[in-house]
Amino acid sequence: MKDNLFRVVTLLVLGCLPLFPASAKESPGDNNKVQEQNITRVDQNATLLQQQADQEMVKQVIGAVEKVRIIPGNIILDARIDTGATTTSLGVDEIEILNEDGKEWAEITLNDIKSKHEIVSFVKIKQHGKEPLKRPVIRLRLILGEVSEIVDVTLANRSNFKYKLLIGRNFLYERFIVDVSLKHTRFPKVYEEK
Repeated sequence: MKDNLFRVVTLLVLGCLPLFPASAKESPGDNNKVQEQNITRVDQNATLLQQQADQEMVKQVIGAVEKVRIIPGNIILDARIDTGATTTSLGVDEIEILNEDGKEWAEITLNDIKSKHEIVSFVKIKQHGKEPLKRPVIRLRLILGEVSEIVDVTLANRSNFKYKLLIGRNFLYERFIVDVSLKHTRFPKVYEEK
């Protein structure tokens, strides 16, 4: 009884069930068919809403600061999670731009580990009252919790900042929900470099 009442109220609220009986021109059988179609439509909408809710549940809640593994190098750093940053940024200890075979490469040192990466692009960073900075963009594998993705990372001098790694929306999108009251909610899974 309660289930039927709930369905009727839901149908009324959604506008799928008429408040007034069928007119004299309509037969009761026609009205029943319309009601059945409306119930089917409501059931389909409820299923879609549940699927959307299930997808939302897949997203992991993370804090304002998390441990992130960087590959190559298998380096674990505290990273600042920044939903306002479009792209992830990494502060390296040293960087040298090389030109080999017509391609540009960034040779970087991070925590005494050297690695070489093809530069996929350059970005210009605006500075108030100064010339824009030109930063190289490389691709790195980042691991936060169980999530492992290769993303674009801008290389920067972050020596004045507390965190060398800033995680931007290009890594967060569709994967995480950020609760800034939390810290260190996940530890990055182990990754075996090939």
